[in-house]
Amino acid sequence: MAAHKWLLVVQPAAQERFNGLPSAQKRAVFRHLRELLNVDDPFALPFVEMLKDRKFARIRKFRAGDYRVFLVVESGEVIHLKRAYKGRLYLLDIRDRKEAY
Repeated sequence: MAAHKWLLVVQPAAQERFNGLPSAQKRAVFRHLRELLNVDDPFALPFVEMLKDRKFARIRKFRAGDYRVFLVVESGEVIHLKRAYKGRLYLLDIRDRKEAY
């Protein structure tokens, strides 16, 4: 299996919410994250959307079942554990659609 192109950095709030998700929702989030981490341009994926409000200009989101997953992508080579990555993908938070905004 090929190594990821992007380094995933999971914020504590996102980790806590991920841990509390039902297993089907965890799989949906993980499936999208795996796809994001393996593409050259995460912004080109059709399920990744920008947030509309200007104050959230760098934040992107995707839907996984009843949940919204919020992330930021920072381009620029990163070396981590002797591996080179295209940049960092920060997993900020996971929210139920009803409480996401």
